[in-house]
Amino acid sequence: MVGGVGVYLSATQKDARARVLADFENRARLAASVTGQTVIASDAKTRAWAKANFSGSGSVLARSLDSQQAAGVDWLAVLRPDGTLLDASPHSARVRAASLSASGGFQLAMATGRLAYGDIVVENDLPVVYAFQPFSASGGTRMLVIPVSAGDVGSVLRTVLGATSGRGYVIDSAGATVAATDNTAVGQPIPDAGLTAAVRQGSRGVSGGDYYSSLPVTGSAWRVVITTPRAALLAPLEKTDRVAWLVFAGFALAVSLCLIVGAVTLMSSVRLAHARLHDTLTGLPSRALFLEETERALVERRPVAALFLDLDGFKAVNDTYGHAAGDRLLVEVARRLVASLRREDAASRFGGDEFLVLCRGPADESTMNGVAERIRARLSEPYEIDGQTVSIGVSIGIAVGGNHTRSAEKLLSCADAALYQAKRNGKGRIEAFTQERVSSD
Repeated sequence: MVGGVGVYLSATQKDARARVLADFENRARLAASVTGQTVIASDAKTRAWAKANFSGSGSVLARSLDSQQAAGVDWLAVLRPDGTLLDASPHSARVRAASLSASGGFQLAMATGRLAYGDIVVENDLPVVYAFQPFSASGGTRMLVIPVSAGDVGSVLRTVLGATSGRGYVIDSAGATVAATDNTAVGQPIPDAGLTAAVRQGSRGVSGGDYYSSLPVTGSAWRVVITTPRAALLAPLEKTDRVAWLVFAGFALAVSLCLIVGAVTLMSSVRLAHARLHDTLTGLPSRALFLEETERALVERRPVAALFLDLDGFKAVNDTYGHAAGDRLLVEVARRLVASLRREDAASRFGGDEFLVLCRGPADESTMNGVAERIRARLSEPYEIDGQTVSIGVSIGIAVGGNHTRSAEKLLSCADAALYQAKRNGKGRIEAFTQERVSSD
């Protein structure tokens, strides 16, 4: 494609004015083409990754989603071709994922069989775009959905747009900016209302004193919009050949740099974020992330409670069958723990055979006892580890947030004290840290 552009630039020498306008249109086409190639560049790798990890069903798919979701993205989901949900991780993403079949990105991915991106949406006050990756599984085609930071996508695409002269934008089907060469923020409309109206009317033309060209981006419902002042475009006709080749060289360099540097930077950021905030064995959030989320809930005065879990009998399994079997048991415990929680709750690994649960929403002692009882029952069921049936129990300490627990560390300390009381009273028990104990603490 780049070679073809070079031939085209060499051949268009008949009419100076026509050559300049053709060059402008060519830059817009090249910008749209390179942008599209950048958008779908990871199709093969993402497809192979999805097929290798998410082709199973039932509990196998659930475990894979839980494990891979810990790699730094907020959530993952797998859909059927008709858009119905197969599974999602974490469970709180199920409602959102089940409604994605109406997305233009989903429909485009199903139609083309390739990676496609949807429009900008806002999650947790941050703009994101959903990447839809179709892949084959034993039961037929499936769709992996991954939320990607719109800011990260925009940073990569700005490299492509930066090789053009004048102003350049990538906008989604609703007119929100995905990337821009000026200071237009991601998610905002193009600041020139006249240009926005003109783009809606046609793919090329004049808006005010500027030429513009608008072309679709492969792998999305987005468009590239390139605009430049009419006077600046037509005045230096004798320099158009040299300018065209400089632009051509800039785009060729942009193709290499944006794909290599962008991919390495994003993957490095994902790995660093995962290593800092997640347990490497179970994939659960770490103690640091637990404290961060708990502190935020306490500062915002939301109802919250902490459950501190310690496995009873784990050491005997570890000593009898070895550390590798013990690790596999911990992974299965983590999976069962997550499956036992309410949609608004979150599990973390504290360390060793100890786990934490952050309960959001109604946090009275009766409700928390119900959550704890469900966890105890599920974790106490027998496990099949390396062909052996093993059984363990769990002791649970509960601390409900309130005036006496104004910090995450204090709430965790109260739950730890309640856990100690449960262990001292015979293990396999659930104990709540009461106000009387707080007063005597």
